[in-house]
Amino acid sequence: MKHLYLLLLVFTFFACSKEKEPIQGKLEDYVSGEMSFERDAETGFMGFQGSIIKDGNEMAYTKWNEIFSFYDVKNGRKIATYVVPREGPMAFKGMPEVGGLLADGGLFVTSSTGFTNIYKIDTLTLSYMRDMEEYEPDKYLYLADMRNAFHELADGKYELTFNPFEFMAFREGRDGLDLSFKSWIGEFDGEGKLLCKSDFKAPYDESYSQSSSGGKLVRMVAEGKSWVMFPYSDSLYQIKNCMVISRRKLPKLTPFPYYPDVYVGDRNRGSWERPDDGALNLHLIHDLYSGLNVRMTLVKDKKGNTEIKDPRQRMFLDEKTYLLLIYDSEWKLRAELEIVYPTGTRFENIFSTSEGLLINKPEQKSEDEYEFYKIDLSGFAD
Repeated sequence: MKHLYLLLLVFTFFACSKEKEPIQGKLEDYVSGEMSFERDAETGFMGFQGSIIKDGNEMAYTKWNEIFSFYDVKNGRKIATYVVPREGPMAFKGMPEVGGLLADGGLFVTSSTGFTNIYKIDTLTLSYMRDMEEYEPDKYLYLADMRNAFHELADGKYELTFNPFEFMAFREGRDGLDLSFKSWIGEFDGEGKLLCKSDFKAPYDESYSQSSSGGKLVRMVAEGKSWVMFPYSDSLYQIKNCMVISRRKLPKLTPFPYYPDVYVGDRNRGSWERPDDGALNLHLIHDLYSGLNVRMTLVKDKKGNTEIKDPRQRMFLDEKTYLLLIYDSEWKLRAELEIVYPTGTRFENIFSTSEGLLINKPEQKSEDEYEFYKIDLSGFAD
């Protein structure tokens, strides 16, 4: 009898300690519903920033140049539009490159030069200039991905993510990406005073020195934690007070390699070319509905009509394959789902709401509606 109890104990131990095997599949097989947002004649590119609770209601919002539009996440109807003034006493000086809604309902907008305005209920409540000379003297820094460069922290602080890439460096025969750069992330207080800046290098070798995408860091701030990935790396960094406090390599099932885009041309004219099979990390998202974390990675770019070099004309020519990698709160891999955007379509938006994770459908049937797949990730949780 004693041996039987021991055997049962061992069996129970191994049964309980065995982790779920990650799932591989097609993203379309896990679609739980669809969602569409109103697209009127006045709406330009619908770049969704995410969702936020405002006046007790959850809203998704977009930014296009100086125009912010707000939508009901349940029925997709437009609730309101706010245009950042370009003239008058409340005007924003220059282009409002980056913006986001604050927890107190304010609207934050800023530019690479440092000019910053905060609006609330059609009132300019605060205006200041961040001291970029103090941040990085004698160097012009772009803000990173315009929908992912600003993140509000606790206690009125916020982080901005910068990109040091110089697009005109090729005209002087120089590399565009400074591999010695360390000041990727800056933390500021509510009035723009610099609190700290990061001090870590990109995990790249010299082959990435011409990459126009290498400096577009992928960011996520959720549940009081700040995370960052480089576009060409599986490493995930946790940031606190601008310092790297942890670093881990995110697991994956599909062995996708990283190859940088390179400049092809001369000092007068050229373009940055990407390899067909080189991966590129695009998004990190905390899913509000399931509590899981999501990583969106481009893994294959099948070129169509390679004779056309103009990037604007090439936007819809390639067939692109993406992986949605789903992780738990400890960044253990739960699933890896594939989605293909064929020629004539393109991936543009992925964001989370309390209704589920939304990703734009490859095919858009109507000019009046912008259609999304709704993904319920709760089945991948414990």
